[in-house]
Amino acid sequence: MKKKVALLLCAACCAGMLAGCGDTPAGTPAESGQAQKEIAPAEESAEGQEEVSNLNKEGFPIVNEKITLTVYGQRDQNHAEWKDMWVLQKYEEMSNIHMEYQEVPADGFAENKQLLFASNDLPDVFLKCGLNANEVATYGVTSGQLMVLDDLIAEYAPNLTKLFEENPTLKQATMASDGHIYTIPAIDLSATGKMDFKQWINTKWLDAVGKEMPTTLEEFKEVLIAFRDEDPNGNGEHDEIPLGIREPSSVYSLGGSFGLGHQLKDTYNVDDNGKVHNWLCDDAFKEYLMYLNDLYKEGLLWQDYYKNDRPAWRSNLAGELYGAMYMPYSDVFLNCEMHYAGLEPLIGPTGEKFWPDANTGVNLGCFALSNTCAEPEAAIRWVDYFFSEEGGLFFAFGEEGTHYYRDENGLPRFNDEILNAEEGFMTALGKINMVPGGGFPCFRNDETDGVVASDQTKAAAAVLEPYLPKVYYAKPSVGAEDMDRVVAIEQDLNTYRDEAVTRFIIGEWDFGMWDEYCQTLEQIGIRELEEIYQKALDALQ
Repeated sequence: MKKKVALLLCAACCAGMLAGCGDTPAGTPAESGQAQKEIAPAEESAEGQEEVSNLNKEGFPIVNEKITLTVYGQRDQNHAEWKDMWVLQKYEEMSNIHMEYQEVPADGFAENKQLLFASNDLPDVFLKCGLNANEVATYGVTSGQLMVLDDLIAEYAPNLTKLFEENPTLKQATMASDGHIYTIPAIDLSATGKMDFKQWINTKWLDAVGKEMPTTLEEFKEVLIAFRDEDPNGNGEHDEIPLGIREPSSVYSLGGSFGLGHQLKDTYNVDDNGKVHNWLCDDAFKEYLMYLNDLYKEGLLWQDYYKNDRPAWRSNLAGELYGAMYMPYSDVFLNCEMHYAGLEPLIGPTGEKFWPDANTGVNLGCFALSNTCAEPEAAIRWVDYFFSEEGGLFFAFGEEGTHYYRDENGLPRFNDEILNAEEGFMTALGKINMVPGGGFPCFRNDETDGVVASDQTKAAAAVLEPYLPKVYYAKPSVGAEDMDRVVAIEQDLNTYRDEAVTRFIIGEWDFGMWDEYCQTLEQIGIRELEEIYQKALDALQ
């Protein structure tokens, strides 16, 4: 026994001495075979023979002998096949983990995902699957098909653990109703990532009609009228669209001028005491709809906004036909972005400037493991690299020199052949990484947000940042006992809400029907839903 102990101590000391040498320089993606390995402690088998773990707890490669994991996820239309994507190919060399990808197109993905869980023929890894709170409750908390990740994260994900410790709200937003973590999110702590829609106005048109930046709702309407009547694009035609709201669901996040928040990423306000209130029946929302109805009747709001025709909307934007509009990033109007600038929130009846369309910085459900995953420790180590600053940069921009360079401020910028590719920037980017379409588990900060945030976008975000809510709440996961009721209420409520609100805005319903509209929402269960979310939010405090 003494000899065995001595041998084990000797082996441990040698491993420790090796681990102290040859560290990878900070800020450089580690190359396979070059980065220092830390060999996991020797273990004694049942027969008394020592075994060395295949897993390395630090550095690259992640495993000494190559392993294979099966991966299921949603492929964006701009992606190359995942097996051919540069970042994933390079990362296989670094990690020594081979991924067998099962990619499903966005069209029909929700149904395909549901069938996959119903069949219980599960992959090792769910990647870029957008697993929402309801799905986590169903497939994690209830059925156990998703693996609980708490202990794995604590033991094998130091980068993610550090982010959780420094920002406790990030961890809270990731937890399911039972207090456990089943999925790993994307985390964006950049200034641009603190909000979704930015508010843009065409400064070239402002100059053409001799108007200043509007500051109130009344001034904004006057500017829109000038855009409609004074041919600011100078082509002699009345083809200008003064205000370009993109689709019916967008109106709910733009009501800050009327004091309407967008907490829980939905039609809720949460007061300083944590009281949850759905404002769909409030007089303030009625006032907001009356304002939009007035703009629509005057031909100031895009007349086809309710058709949810995104290709048409984007075509109008690329053709610089909007005087003002809302967009998270400028990637779809780079050809004319220099003519658009950020606009501060407009002062309305509340008398305050408020921009409600905020973010927790957490995009949920980007990565998960099935309960049949054969190598969960290696899988968690695989994803954790992307939550380091080095790994986040590697994922977003690829390799310095090959794909990007540093500008005079030290910020990464894509090479011209990528930025100005004939096939389009997003398609060229989709050959490098999974940025197009979002939903990849990674960390983004003010250095790496430039992968989609242009300087114009950053400036537009900076204009709105001072007016964001001081505290923002994500939609909490509800208990298993409430899940079916939440799904039923939200499905009926959202369908009726969108139809009714559109009819009010385009004038098919007059506002004498407001009480009937509110009564229908009450019958569907708007207050019951409010109570369920209040209970779930209280449980997290």
